[in-house]
Amino acid sequence: MTCALPVTWAEENGRRQPLGSNLARQLVLFVICSIVLPAFAVRCAVADDEQVWKALQEGGKVILLRHAQVVIGEGIGHLSPGHCAEELNLTPHGVNQAKLLGAAFRAHGVSVGEVLSSPFCRCLDTGTLAFGHATPVPFLVAPGTVSDSQAALNNERELQEIRNYRGPSNLVMITHDLNIANVVLEDTVAMGEFFVLQPKGSGFEVIGGIRRYAK
Repeated sequence: MTCALPVTWAEENGRRQPLGSNLARQLVLFVICSIVLPAFAVRCAVADDEQVWKALQEGGKVILLRHAQVVIGEGIGHLSPGHCAEELNLTPHGVNQAKLLGAAFRAHGVSVGEVLSSPFCRCLDTGTLAFGHATPVPFLVAPGTVSDSQAALNNERELQEIRNYRGPSNLVMITHDLNIANVVLEDTVAMGEFFVLQPKGSGFEVIGGIRRYAK
């Protein structure tokens, strides 16, 4: 994870807005870590990882995880329920990547409750390999496979699930690049990368993310 302070989201006039002070602080810290303190970049990244794992150990968080590695050629592939051979599937590296993710969660003593997943096999397989189970839900499907209007509805449902989550363990949502990038304000999210969110009333806080297993 690169250097970043948490971004807090809240609902304002029906629209999702970042709270200005947090966003400004994040930009300032990014400049410091990227330009002023390059020698400390690794230490800063390690501290970020530790902070994220510590937050997960407390429970009550939402984890947005992009599926493990696949080889993407033209397009993102099509959904073929019950026929994974017709979809883009995890590479051998992706299979190992998902297993390592699960092992990391167990090694850090992180409690995982429900695992919601895009119906695509690469997402379901990531969840099964990492956490032992995954439940397909249509609102986590890749946005490019549905109409723009349906993608907007799916995005709002995803945000609703994040805002409304309350539980002692952590909720995992396994999905695709844009479904995560649009929530955490990243240009792109690597395969196997995940972000941790803290629901807060009508909004949520992006605590941070871990990219270590996205290789």
